Amino acid sequence: MSNLKSGDMVNLNYTVKKIEDNKVFDTTFEDIAKKEDIFDEKVIYRPFTLIIGKKWLPEGLEEEIIGMKEGEKKTIEVEAKKGFGLRDRSKIRLIQRREFQRHQIKPKEDMKVEIGGQEGRILKVSSSRVKVDFNHDLAGHDLKYDIEIVKKITDIEEQFVCLLEKRLPGVDFSETKIELKDKVISVELPKNTRFMEYIQFIRNGVTRDLGEITDKYKTVTFVEHYEIEKK
Repeated sequence: MSNLKSGDMVNLNYTVKKIEDNKVFDTTFEDIAKKEDIFDEKVIYRPFTLIIGKKWLPEGLEEEIIGMKEGEKKTIEVEAKKGFGLRDRSKIRLIQRREFQRHQIKPKEDMKVEIGGQEGRILKVSSSRVKVDFNHDLAGHDLKYDIEIVKKITDIEEQFVCLLEKRLPGVDFSETKIELKDKVISVELPKNTRFMEYIQFIRNGVTRDLGEITDKYKTVTFVEHYEIEKK
């Protein structure tokens, strides 16, 4: 069983705590989320798909994952500067309330919002302006991760499905049809994805991600079939 290296794809479970108060902030386990009162019905609790080196998880964590093996468990402490960064006061901004009205958002304190393509948390609301913190919620915090490498994913079809699930959580891709021939990957996605918003960008993103972990294939072709209705 080989050690993990940059560029490998893995599924892993984790639970992360802020070291200062030892409270669980995030987890891939539904039972832990419910126990710690952080359960979110919109979240699908399952192993996290990671391509090592793409910084889908904090830099300090990915550095420690390199060299681990499938099935291995480890507790890793990550300093803020190698986690979600130090808090930056310049990322706390006052925004005109009419900007929220333009996006049909009724601002409330502690509400998470997306403004100008950036995610932030509302700190204070006044009659004319809203104070928003665009720092990550974990910025400035040292973290402790309990992780387990569930599986190193090497099968190209499984890699493709995992990447789809990551970009479209909640969609059932079990009926995805994938055919490998020469240098071409032909993919037929479930019918219910055809008219999803941004599906073209998702296809492009998955193709780009796949290109970073394999050079065995040169083209990905997305196939769609439509039945002709008889009158």
